[in-house]
Amino acid sequence: MEELPRVYASDDPYLALRTALAVLLCLLLAEPLGITMPMLPVVMAMSIMSNQRGALNPRVFATPIILPIVGIVFSWLAAVTVNEPAAFVFINAALAIGGLALMILRGSRGGMMLTVFPLMMAMSAIYSDYALAVMRDSMVMGGVALGIAIVGLNMLFPPITKVVHVETIAPLRSKQPFRHLMIRAAIYVPALIWLFASGDMNLMTCVIMMLFVCGEPRRGTQWNQIIGRGGGTVVGGLMAAAVLAIYSLIPELPVLILLCTLLTYYLIDKMTTGKRLPLIYQYTCSAALVMILQSTQGARDALEVVLQRVVMTGGAMLVAIIAIALLEAIFLEPDEELPPLAVPA
Repeated sequence: MEELPRVYASDDPYLALRTALAVLLCLLLAEPLGITMPMLPVVMAMSIMSNQRGALNPRVFATPIILPIVGIVFSWLAAVTVNEPAAFVFINAALAIGGLALMILRGSRGGMMLTVFPLMMAMSAIYSDYALAVMRDSMVMGGVALGIAIVGLNMLFPPITKVVHVETIAPLRSKQPFRHLMIRAAIYVPALIWLFASGDMNLMTCVIMMLFVCGEPRRGTQWNQIIGRGGGTVVGGLMAAAVLAIYSLIPELPVLILLCTLLTYYLIDKMTTGKRLPLIYQYTCSAALVMILQSTQGARDALEVVLQRVVMTGGAMLVAIIAIALLEAIFLEPDEELPPLAVPA
């Protein structure tokens, strides 16, 4: 998958404004649209808007259309198999391996969708029928909120550049691609089964973070994920703690929405003006928004949410990269690597 290039103000001066307003709109539309899990459309809106590069193209508007379809299909699949454990595990493992294959061998973002969304639906189905319905409805109505935000804001504040960005990816180049895939599957699928056996929604963070490492083709990009997401989670946790401290003094919904909007604007603006890699600021923003919304919309303590997220993210990613390194040392030939080749997505 492509590592996002820096955005120049001369090409898109409204990137931070567009992204912050998308977060604002998704939070405002959550109650009218009956979205009981606003965290999902909020984080997706932030990710889609901040991922946008170059002039407008049809891919920008694909997610709001795909999200409701994905939500309905995968929720149905989870509902009909949850009471058949063998079929449930087999189907989810097959989807996970298919998603990993797309991520590693093709560098496709579709692999993430094929892996993460079925996992979310499966865990919701294990938890309760109500949780599954909530997750499905949040994805369906979240797609509506995303569509309103993405279409409306791109019409009001479009990029200035007329050059369409062509995504460049560097998929795995190896003489033994199947072994690479099986090594990742040997790490990720047992973690998936462990998660299903535990039935603990909080532990889903560990498995998703392992996926981000397993889905990268080589050690360099795996370390980039650990440094970017791990460091972003720590910094995002500190920012989330500051926001929650202010919110505890003035516990009003408009204050929370305003704080999330300002935080998003500040961090996404750093994707243009900051010294670090753009992805680090995006990861920081995503982690901060997740921790803020988890703390304010559940019955859990804010400090518990922040600390748990930081520990789980760092621990799971380190376990994944160590396991990959050990298995590759055992099962891969020393000269299996081919010269990297960047290709259009």
